[in-house]
Amino acid sequence: MWNQRFLFLWAGQSLANLGDVFYIVAIISIIFTATDSIFFTSLVPVVNVSMRSLGSLTAPLLFQRFSLQRLLLISQTLKTGLLVIVAIAAIEREWLLFILIAAIAYLDGWATPARNALVPRLVIRDRLLRANGLLAASDQTVYFAGWAAGGIAVVWLGAEDVLWGTVAAYAMAAWAMLFIGSTQRTELAEQPEKTSLLTGWQWIRREPRLRLIVMMDVLVALSGGVWIAAIILPFVLKVLGQGEEWWGYINAGYMLGSIVGVTALLAAAQRMQQQLYRWIIVGTIGASVLTVLFASSSEPLAALLFSFMLGPVFQMQLIAKQTVLQQAVPESRLPYVLSAKDTIDSLMFGLSALLMGAFAEWQGPRAVYYLSAVILGGAVVIAIRLYQARSVESVRA
Repeated sequence: MWNQRFLFLWAGQSLANLGDVFYIVAIISIIFTATDSIFFTSLVPVVNVSMRSLGSLTAPLLFQRFSLQRLLLISQTLKTGLLVIVAIAAIEREWLLFILIAAIAYLDGWATPARNALVPRLVIRDRLLRANGLLAASDQTVYFAGWAAGGIAVVWLGAEDVLWGTVAAYAMAAWAMLFIGSTQRTELAEQPEKTSLLTGWQWIRREPRLRLIVMMDVLVALSGGVWIAAIILPFVLKVLGQGEEWWGYINAGYMLGSIVGVTALLAAAQRMQQQLYRWIIVGTIGASVLTVLFASSSEPLAALLFSFMLGPVFQMQLIAKQTVLQQAVPESRLPYVLSAKDTIDSLMFGLSALLMGAFAEWQGPRAVYYLSAVILGGAVVIAIRLYQARSVESVRA
């Protein structure tokens, strides 16, 4: 069903994602052990997200010079080299660790839009939704299993051995990128217009469907800050009246629900392909309603169930939107659009974490989930406008 080039992309990116999780777990362990400081440890995800955003912002400069396949290879090879330095020289130098974390995250900022832009080049249009679903299923499975497995590996083997294992995973991921095959000639042939750092932003501003998709994603990202640990944990302790372990159960429930949902999506991909815009609406409505039900829960098992059910509906609208975007943008411009969109998504999620945290402090942990549901309600309105815009374009065509 899949061609070999896509399978190498899928396998390589799955290995890279697994390596990312393991290396972050090991780094957090090293920094906390060395500093005994929660503050310095909490800087790891902050640096990671910030530099990934910067990488996505500047990625268009590289799209002008390298094919997508070559950019993925360069990014993964450099990440492997940097991690070797971490494993050899940085175990007792915390300042150097943060520099290397920032550099690796910056390289990830190149890789994410390149990977997603490469998918339409490797699979036919009718299988695009299924390909996006397979990548999403792999991502969710890796993150679900990786954090638990990484923590166990650090305890059993030690952080240094886990880092060397991650070096091996990174090296195998880079090796897999060699077999994707270059699309550079096609990319160059499709770029008669001059491109720049602003190309993706200009396309988003110019194309109505892209603007609506990005507006939706801004609202979804703004609503998503309620799922960070700093907000879920007080909800578990104060609203559900449970211990900290229920924070882990709720996170695991969402991840497991995502995996189950994406698996179901893969099975129904052929039917869903014809109704992408409707599934965006259905998924966004489901996310808003389930967030209200989660906020209204006083029983931990009910909250766990709603968390599990949120996984499929979030993945439904996410994968459908990704497929619509890939189909709406010419392949030569897609990397630029995706790099701009990734930058917006990261910045909005970071802003959401701050705003939602402040609102939860002001109104309490239950109220902030109601606010999230209201914001998702705004995303539903935009999803309906997106469906209407598509209908108008279909009539004109």
